[in-house]
Amino acid sequence: MGYYERPEYEVLLSDKPFELRDYKEFFMVTYFSKEDPNSSEGFRTLFSYISSNNEENKKISMTVPVIEGKNQEGYRMSFVVPKRFGPNPPKPLDDRLTITKMEGGRYAVIQYRGTSNRKVEQEKEKRLREWMKKMDLPVEGRAKVAYFNPPFIPGVFKHNEVMIKV
Repeated sequence: MGYYERPEYEVLLSDKPFELRDYKEFFMVTYFSKEDPNSSEGFRTLFSYISSNNEENKKISMTVPVIEGKNQEGYRMSFVVPKRFGPNPPKPLDDRLTITKMEGGRYAVIQYRGTSNRKVEQEKEKRLREWMKKMDLPVEGRAKVAYFNPPFIPGVFKHNEVMIKV
Protein backbone atom coordinates (compact mmCIF):
# COMPACT_ATOMS: atom_id res chain seq x y z
CA MET A 1 0.00 0.00 0.00
CA GLY A 2 1.39 3.39 -0.99
CA TYR A 3 1.48 6.68 0.86
CA TYR A 4 -1.81 8.42 1.57
CA GLU A 5 -2.02 11.99 2.82
CA ARG A 6 -3.41 12.37 6.32
CA PRO A 7 -4.32 15.31 8.56
CA GLU A 8 -1.44 17.00 10.34
CA TYR A 9 -1.07 16.61 14.09
CA GLU A 10 1.50 16.68 16.87
CA VAL A 11 1.64 13.95 19.50
CA LEU A 12 1.69 15.57 22.95
CA LEU A 13 1.55 12.38 25.00
CA SER A 14 1.97 8.73 24.07
CA ASP A 15 0.77 6.03 26.46
CA LYS A 16 0.29 3.08 24.09
CA PRO A 17 -2.32 2.42 22.79
CA PHE A 18 -3.42 5.96 23.74
CA GLU A 19 -2.23 9.31 22.41
CA LEU A 20 -3.07 12.92 23.09
CA ARG A 21 -2.77 14.90 19.84
CA ASP A 22 -3.06 18.48 18.65
CA TYR A 23 -4.60 18.52 15.16
CA LYS A 24 -4.47 21.35 12.68
CA GLU A 25 -7.86 22.09 11.11
CA PHE A 26 -8.68 20.23 7.93
CA PHE A 27 -11.53 19.90 5.48
CA MET A 28 -13.58 16.84 4.63
CA VAL A 29 -16.30 15.87 2.22
CA THR A 30 -19.03 14.32 4.34
CA TYR A 31 -21.86 11.95 3.50
CA PHE A 32 -24.92 12.12 5.73
CA SER A 33 -27.90 9.80 5.93
CA LYS A 34 -30.63 9.41 8.51
CA GLU A 35 -31.29 5.83 7.45
CA ASP A 36 -28.09 4.21 6.11
CA PRO A 37 -27.68 1.05 8.21
CA ASN A 38 -24.12 0.46 7.02
CA SER A 39 -21.26 2.23 5.33
CA SER A 40 -21.46 0.84 1.79
CA GLU A 41 -23.62 3.59 0.27
CA GLY A 42 -21.62 6.31 2.01
CA PHE A 43 -18.32 4.94 0.76
CA ARG A 44 -19.59 4.57 -2.83
CA THR A 45 -20.96 8.12 -2.82
CA LEU A 46 -17.72 9.58 -1.44
CA PHE A 47 -15.61 7.53 -3.85
CA SER A 48 -17.69 8.83 -6.74
CA TYR A 49 -16.97 12.39 -5.56
CA ILE A 50 -13.18 11.88 -5.55
CA SER A 51 -13.42 10.05 -8.89
CA SER A 52 -14.54 13.36 -10.49
CA ASN A 53 -18.25 13.51 -9.66
CA ASN A 54 -17.89 17.10 -8.49
CA GLU A 55 -18.54 20.56 -9.99
CA GLU A 56 -14.97 20.87 -11.29
CA ASN A 57 -14.90 17.31 -12.68
CA LYS A 58 -11.57 16.84 -10.83
CA LYS A 59 -10.09 13.57 -9.67
CA ILE A 60 -9.05 13.90 -6.03
CA SER A 61 -6.43 11.75 -4.34
CA MET A 62 -7.57 9.26 -1.73
CA THR A 63 -6.52 10.19 1.79
CA VAL A 64 -6.69 8.55 5.21
CA PRO A 65 -8.43 8.11 7.49
CA VAL A 66 -12.05 7.60 6.54
CA ILE A 67 -13.91 9.06 9.54
CA GLU A 68 -17.31 7.83 10.73
CA GLY A 69 -19.69 9.10 13.34
CA LYS A 70 -23.14 7.90 14.35
CA ASN A 71 -25.69 9.48 16.66
CA GLN A 72 -29.44 9.89 17.02
CA GLU A 73 -29.51 12.29 14.05
CA GLY A 74 -28.01 9.79 11.63
CA TYR A 75 -24.84 8.43 10.11
CA ARG A 76 -21.84 10.40 8.79
CA MET A 77 -18.85 9.22 6.80
CA SER A 78 -16.11 11.60 5.71
CA PHE A 79 -13.10 11.58 3.42
CA VAL A 80 -10.33 14.01 4.29
CA VAL A 81 -9.76 16.47 1.43
CA PRO A 82 -6.09 16.88 0.39
CA LYS A 83 -4.69 20.05 1.92
CA ARG A 84 -3.74 21.46 -1.50
CA PHE A 85 -7.42 22.41 -1.90
CA GLY A 86 -7.41 24.46 1.31
CA PRO A 87 -10.89 25.60 2.34
CA ASN A 88 -12.21 25.42 -1.26
CA PRO A 89 -12.41 21.81 -2.44
CA PRO A 90 -14.60 21.09 -5.48
CA LYS A 91 -18.30 21.25 -4.62
CA PRO A 92 -20.11 17.92 -4.57
CA LEU A 93 -22.83 17.21 -7.13
CA ASP A 94 -24.61 14.72 -4.85
CA ASP A 95 -26.85 16.50 -2.33
CA ARG A 96 -25.99 13.93 0.37
CA LEU A 97 -22.45 15.33 0.42
CA THR A 98 -21.24 18.53 2.03
CA ILE A 99 -17.86 20.12 2.63
CA THR A 100 -17.19 20.22 6.35
CA LYS A 101 -14.36 21.49 8.49
CA MET A 102 -12.83 19.57 11.36
CA GLU A 103 -11.72 22.18 13.80
CA GLY A 104 -8.15 21.99 14.92
CA GLY A 105 -7.68 21.10 18.53
CA ARG A 106 -6.75 18.49 21.05
CA TYR A 107 -7.98 14.92 20.68
CA ALA A 108 -7.56 11.82 22.79
CA VAL A 109 -7.05 8.73 20.61
CA ILE A 110 -6.92 4.98 21.10
CA GLN A 111 -5.26 2.99 18.33
CA TYR A 112 -6.05 -0.63 17.57
CA ARG A 113 -5.47 -3.29 14.95
CA GLY A 114 -7.91 -5.69 13.40
CA THR A 115 -11.28 -5.68 11.73
CA SER A 116 -13.50 -3.06 13.31
CA ASN A 117 -17.18 -3.41 14.07
CA ARG A 118 -19.65 -1.65 16.35
CA LYS A 119 -18.92 -3.93 19.34
CA VAL A 120 -15.15 -3.42 19.06
CA GLU A 121 -15.60 0.33 18.56
CA GLN A 122 -17.80 0.61 21.67
CA GLU A 123 -15.24 -1.31 23.74
CA LYS A 124 -12.39 0.91 22.48
CA GLU A 125 -14.44 4.05 23.15
CA LYS A 126 -15.10 2.84 26.71
CA ARG A 127 -11.37 2.23 27.27
CA LEU A 128 -10.53 5.65 25.81
CA ARG A 129 -13.04 7.39 28.08
CA GLU A 130 -11.61 5.52 31.11
CA TRP A 131 -8.09 6.66 30.13
CA MET A 132 -9.29 10.23 29.66
CA LYS A 133 -10.86 10.16 33.12
CA LYS A 134 -7.65 8.78 34.63
CA MET A 135 -5.66 11.54 32.87
CA ASP A 136 -8.22 14.17 33.97
CA LEU A 137 -9.01 15.10 30.35
CA PRO A 138 -12.43 16.68 29.79
CA VAL A 139 -14.62 15.25 27.03
CA GLU A 140 -15.83 17.78 24.45
CA GLY A 141 -17.89 15.92 21.91
CA ARG A 142 -18.80 12.55 20.52
CA ALA A 143 -16.42 9.79 19.56
CA LYS A 144 -15.38 9.39 15.93
CA VAL A 145 -13.96 6.23 14.38
CA ALA A 146 -11.07 6.51 11.92
CA TYR A 147 -10.25 3.72 9.45
CA PHE A 148 -6.91 3.68 7.65
CA ASN A 149 -7.11 0.65 5.35
CA PRO A 150 -9.21 -0.56 2.43
CA PRO A 151 -11.53 -3.54 2.99
CA PHE A 152 -9.28 -6.02 1.13
CA ILE A 153 -6.45 -5.67 3.69
CA PRO A 154 -6.46 -8.67 6.07
CA GLY A 155 -7.84 -7.78 9.50
CA VAL A 156 -4.59 -8.35 11.38
CA PHE A 157 -2.93 -5.59 9.32
CA LYS A 158 -5.71 -3.00 9.66
CA HIS A 159 -5.12 0.16 11.68
CA ASN A 160 -8.10 1.92 13.29
CA GLU A 161 -8.61 4.63 15.87
CA VAL A 162 -11.32 6.03 18.08
CA MET A 163 -10.90 9.74 18.79
CA ILE A 164 -12.63 12.18 21.15
CA LYS A 165 -12.12 15.95 21.28
CA VAL A 166 -10.71 17.19 24.58
